[in-house]
Amino acid sequence: MSYLFQILCNGLHNGFLYGLLAYSYVLLNQVIKRPNLAHGAFFAFSGQVLVLGATLAYDVLIFTFFSSIAFGFWAALILSALVLSVFALILVPRFHHQSPNMMIVVTLALAIILMEAVRIGASGRDFWLPPLSDVQVALGMGARITLVQAINIGLILVMLVITDLVLSMTGAGRAVRAVAQDEKAAVLCGVNSRRVVVATAIASGVLSCAGGLLALVHFGNMSFGAGLTYGLKVLFIAAAGGFSTPRLAAIAAFGFGEAEALWDGYLPIIWREVFFYAVLAALLVVKGDARQSAFK
Repeated sequence: MSYLFQILCNGLHNGFLYGLLAYSYVLLNQVIKRPNLAHGAFFAFSGQVLVLGATLAYDVLIFTFFSSIAFGFWAALILSALVLSVFALILVPRFHHQSPNMMIVVTLALAIILMEAVRIGASGRDFWLPPLSDVQVALGMGARITLVQAINIGLILVMLVITDLVLSMTGAGRAVRAVAQDEKAAVLCGVNSRRVVVATAIASGVLSCAGGLLALVHFGNMSFGAGLTYGLKVLFIAAAGGFSTPRLAAIAAFGFGEAEALWDGYLPIIWREVFFYAVLAALLVVKGDARQSAFK
């Protein structure tokens, strides 16, 4: 039981990261009703810029360690804001009324551009951020997580709670829900749908970028293909859940992260991705067959 509890504790961090990404994805998907691959790209890009900026400041500009980390954060915030502005102000408003395939193609192109830009900036090398702390937090039954994991989990939980409260208790949240339910009816009631779409795209992108920064601080590295990997997983999880509410999508994604941790603790890691992608694909097939049967 102690071993099982430790495994479940190990899965908390990844579960919350998946939950944050799923929440941000479904938040935008409910409004534009178009699948996209941008959120995984934002997640990876922000983390990769952080480590590249910190490495540049430390090795070339001869900054101290913590000032190098601060420089990396500023570089990530500035470049992520520029990329997010292009996405939210240009791409989403222009393509969200067109064919669903168009949004997939555009965001896939954006993901590849960001991935290759980082690869070129890093000269194809992998850079690592040293651990920021070796302090551990005891959770009982002999289980422990690192202080960085605990802080990340707390920050993600705060972001999710605040965003959910804004959606459920403010006028801006009501406008988002109105556009998500029926955009034309919302416009007739005086809602500026374009402004809602842009604001939602910005908010969802900010959540994804924040997740990337937190993930990089914990793991110390972000692979060049991480954007597509995380983007596809979140897309599969959300699609398997029928693009439900952001809150339910976050809960489902958290469960997915814990399931991955359980697999890592008891089964060969080499088969993990094959199994989970197969399960998600099977769920999509089952849901598709159920919809066709209901239609008939």
